[in-house]
Amino acid sequence: MAIKSLVINKIKWDRIWIYLYPDSYSEDTSLSIVSMNGETSFELKKCNEEKAYKLNISNPGDCRMLPVGVYKFTDNNGLDALLSDKITARYLNRRFPYFHSEREYRVQFSDKNGFKVKVTDIEIKQTVIQKTKSDLRCFKNDSAKKVLRGIYESEFRLHHRKGDVDVHKLKNPRILLMSDQSEEMGSNMVALKRKLLAKGYKPEEALRAITTKHYSLKHWIKTLRKIAWADFIFLDDHSQTTDWLKIKGTIITQLWHAGAGFKSTGYSRFGMPASPAPESGHRQYNYGIAGSLKIRHFFSEVWGINDEMVLPTGMPRLDEFLDPDYKEMTINKILSAHPELCKPLSGGKTLTKKDNIILFAPTYRGENKKNAYYPYDRLDMNRLYKLCKETDSVIIFKMHPFVTYPVPIPKQFRDRMIDMTSYPNINDLFYITDLLITDYSSDIYEFSLMRKPMLFYSFDIDDYSKSRGFHRDYRTNVPGKIVESFDAMIEAIQKKDFEYDKVEKYIENNFDNVDTNACQRIIDWIILGKPHP
Repeated sequence: MAIKSLVINKIKWDRIWIYLYPDSYSEDTSLSIVSMNGETSFELKKCNEEKAYKLNISNPGDCRMLPVGVYKFTDNNGLDALLSDKITARYLNRRFPYFHSEREYRVQFSDKNGFKVKVTDIEIKQTVIQKTKSDLRCFKNDSAKKVLRGIYESEFRLHHRKGDVDVHKLKNPRILLMSDQSEEMGSNMVALKRKLLAKGYKPEEALRAITTKHYSLKHWIKTLRKIAWADFIFLDDHSQTTDWLKIKGTIITQLWHAGAGFKSTGYSRFGMPASPAPESGHRQYNYGIAGSLKIRHFFSEVWGINDEMVLPTGMPRLDEFLDPDYKEMTINKILSAHPELCKPLSGGKTLTKKDNIILFAPTYRGENKKNAYYPYDRLDMNRLYKLCKETDSVIIFKMHPFVTYPVPIPKQFRDRMIDMTSYPNINDLFYITDLLITDYSSDIYEFSLMRKPMLFYSFDIDDYSKSRGFHRDYRTNVPGKIVESFDAMIEAIQKKDFEYDKVEKYIENNFDNVDTNACQRIIDWIILGKPHP
């Protein structure tokens, strides 16, 4: 009688992850997904706490989607996994639309003639492309992209280093700081640039906002020349250029601003609106950065790369944020510009902030920068002002940069309610903040180091979870109290009920280093090729 292998009693989906629960689980037993022709094989990750095996369809291990084909699951004894008769295979099927639902990646399960998984990637409707005059902004002009690729290839042959060169040993490596999201640098990139200049490097810049602005062919040629020339490219967010341009001979690093937020993005929400395509620019990263080893798997999931490619350097902007001289200078600058945040001048005429300053800093709603908004109807300005009077507080509003509609503060309330959305660096405001109110934002990352209370006004948590998704459990990981109604938020503030004890646990999980050396670690690890121990 043949020896039976693992019997799968339960299968569940968690976004891009397939979890398989066997009838008996052992840490000594491994499980792989193997193509029927035997040419492709990936070992599943073990999830010991759940006694399960898990597979990421957006990156099973080689930084690409699980390839099209038919697969079976096989254990390390060479025996095929079986599907329990408790499971109806067809109910496990999933469809992941992308390219504005023009294509679809499908995962289909079958229990006929053995337990199998079929992966397909098909066109589900004809793409309609409007002809425009060299519309390089929307990237739907294939002929324009073909021309630009040709220009890049020519520039690469002209400007890139010839031969087998170890860029880590170069005294003057060519460094490009690049953004497709904004013509101004993000805080991580600003911090890194400052450190690079102090170390004698001479970084070039290529900063554009191609999702909202049109750039000339001359501008594109200039940018492509810089890309072709670079030994190292540092990005500060998703780059649409890298979605269609294959960059060669360059080490690409993602300096994404999110320290440790919750909202799902990139490949962690594959198949949802505004998710990347299977072959996006994220796949070109050699490295990304994170705050600690414990959380780097969240970042690798977002970018569709492997865990070891995410380096726990810490966020570059922390170097400035934790500098005591910068802190003192910044507090004085803010208080000088905003007397409504200050106590009456003392005898020595020293500016002192008020005791109860609340910072309201939520993330945006909507798919992206073009349609971002915040539902201000969820705020009762009259009641907020009354609360400020009762508690002798001031509320600063700092909306996400994507939200362009101003906060509707009545004129008569502006002595205690201030819209500082235009202030360039939210981290500066943390120095004077006594309570942060946010929702799903990564603001909590730096603010946690202030060791001050936080409140999470998550009135739409269920809808947000379904439409946007979280890449880690929100309710059990936030460093503060969750309130799901305006009344509950007011009550928590009045009672000072913030569940403050969660802050230290958050810091422990999300930071390997709390210092001013993140930029130096990036230079050492990535540019010099000398990882820290």
